[in-house]
Amino acid sequence: MLADKQRDVTAEDSAAVPDEETADSDESGTAPLPERLRLYGEVDGVERIPASEVPETFPVAIWTDEALALRLDLSGQDSLASSYFSLPDTDEDDRLATLLDIHGADDPADLAGETVLVDIESGHPVPVSREGTRRGDRRAFYGVLAGIAPSFVFTLLSFFGLAGAVLSTIPFALYLLCTFVLLPPSLYVDAWHLRTTTDWEGRPLRWGVLAVVPVVNIAVVPYYLITRENARPLALDTANVP
Repeated sequence: MLADKQRDVTAEDSAAVPDEETADSDESGTAPLPERLRLYGEVDGVERIPASEVPETFPVAIWTDEALALRLDLSGQDSLASSYFSLPDTDEDDRLATLLDIHGADDPADLAGETVLVDIESGHPVPVSREGTRRGDRRAFYGVLAGIAPSFVFTLLSFFGLAGAVLSTIPFALYLLCTFVLLPPSLYVDAWHLRTTTDWEGRPLRWGVLAVVPVVNIAVVPYYLITRENARPLALDTANVP
């Protein structure tokens, strides 16, 4: 009799195991997102939620009673994932204010349908952000090209032994104007635009100073343009190339 009861209890416990596993699987949802991944996500929805609903594993602290949840349809992923922001009563959360500025939005609801560059941290998407508002001007890119052009022509002619023809080909005053007046500020302004609208992490002042140095700028500017081309916009409508 006792053996029969033990067999019954064992059978009930065995039957309960799949249900518990199913419940755990439902709570966890899908597989965790891969760490250290940077990708784009389209904002599928924006809503206010109680801060208590924010997962404890979310890597950024939520310090207000309510939180803003951004539902993101991540590129290459099968399901939606959420990112969260604090919602203070007065000023906006700095992270949220920066995100709104990047997208030219006045209200969080305006972010719906926008595409955001995010990093995966602790299994959650966190928008890539920069401190402060947008700076610089993308049109400065053309000043960079115009500023370095005389130096390239000068170097090319010198390489072929035509240095004597340089002054007649490029007026020396034009060379000085482009190299020392146009190029450095143009690169500095363009670098700030890059710094605040893409994931480029260079220092604008350092690049601007290097652009002043003759000969050195022949190597520095092409390298800058390569890194510029490889930078990913924080928002697709702020593409780094004009």
